[in-house]
Amino acid sequence: MDEAFSTSAQLLKEPLSFAELISSGAHFEVDTAHFNSNYCDDFNASDDGEEDVNEEEIEHEALISPWTRSFAELRELMTPIDEHIYKRITRAGVKEQGLVPDKARVALRYSAYWEGQSAPFDSSMLRGTKFEFETGQNVVLEGLEAAVRSMYIYEQSEFIISYKLLFHELGCPPRIKPHADGLFKIEVIGFTLIGDGQSLEQIAPEDRNKFSVVYPKAQDMHLHGKDCVKRGSYRNAITAFERAVASLNYCRLADEKDEVQQNELLITLYTNLMICYNKLNKPARVCTSMKALRLLTRNQPSCKALFQEGRALAALGEYEQARQAFVLAQVKQPNNKEISEEIINMEQRVSKYERSMREIWSRALGNKEKEKQKDKEDQKQKHDSNETEANNEISESVNQQFRRDFESQLEEFEKSSLRSLHMSRKMYTDKEFHVLRLLAKAHNMKLSLSSLDVEQMTLTKLQLK
Repeated sequence: MDEAFSTSAQLLKEPLSFAELISSGAHFEVDTAHFNSNYCDDFNASDDGEEDVNEEEIEHEALISPWTRSFAELRELMTPIDEHIYKRITRAGVKEQGLVPDKARVALRYSAYWEGQSAPFDSSMLRGTKFEFETGQNVVLEGLEAAVRSMYIYEQSEFIISYKLLFHELGCPPRIKPHADGLFKIEVIGFTLIGDGQSLEQIAPEDRNKFSVVYPKAQDMHLHGKDCVKRGSYRNAITAFERAVASLNYCRLADEKDEVQQNELLITLYTNLMICYNKLNKPARVCTSMKALRLLTRNQPSCKALFQEGRALAALGEYEQARQAFVLAQVKQPNNKEISEEIINMEQRVSKYERSMREIWSRALGNKEKEKQKDKEDQKQKHDSNETEANNEISESVNQQFRRDFESQLEEFEKSSLRSLHMSRKMYTDKEFHVLRLLAKAHNMKLSLSSLDVEQMTLTKLQLK
């Protein structure tokens, strides 16, 4: 029976005969695929540094029972936790984080043995993975959870657990004998609090504006959201964070201490919301959360918040603002490689797009030499003093294919996220320059010469009024 005998319901492929069950017993296997979850943590939770174990790499000795004599002798070397569980610590854990608590997701490795047997009847190492479960949910054997709840992170211990907290008097013959105590070798790899997604519903209506009541529930909701992120459930995480924010903003604060606690939790919630919004490609919401953060931090957001803002602005095409956000984040963490890589990648995208646009426009002006010859002939004619008629004359004198090609490029530029594009004035004759200005104006754009370098011109999108 695998995965620490989890009580999650699963359908049997073949029905069990009650007669066989009470006489000779029955063998069945549990599908454990759904227990294993791969998740990423965007909240800088501590990395336990442990890798899943490859079954081929497990030494046989690591699975041999540490005690093959009678359990009565081993109990003499152990300390009783209660009347049903005895414990012997083989490696001390880290006490700073406390014992494994209720409402936590705990990861562990374990092997379980019957009395007098050297081979385990169940082991997470044989499955090549660590085992995870939520405490307080009654999803594993009562004795196993009680043993784990007595341990610290990174601790290794051995337990003798009474049949009364395992499979009780009947057991499940022939594999599990009646009245069978078990020896468990357990190592706690790590744990994280998971909170309660229903904590805010438990607040009475008359207490929903009382900070002393709402604050601990909002903390619980925050933990629930973090757990959702670890499991890749970003939409559920956003729901949890947003509800926690709303509940805190609705509260009445009694004093300055309440305000400090409220601000600290709101800053954490908004920062986590920015991460989740970016994961779901919602950059506009990231920027909205950043506005709230700037107010809460007096315009001193954290490096993490600036980094997330930079990603969102880049996704919106606001490359200059995105670069500024990344640079500010880099000031706070100069050695952060991820920030440096984002800046480089963003600038490469902009350079590539501008280079591509210039190449397209150059191809569109393939008949430039022919047009120059025609321009020389046209220059011999006098233009009417009326500017509109002169512009019309210039426009009509330019090859229609040139106009169509340039208008096509203007439409592509309109659809792009860039606000402006720098071009060389040397590429165009005076007549072409006039036509370009007219076409740009028709597309609500402005083509202007640089005040510092007359050989440079800039095409800029105008803001709609």
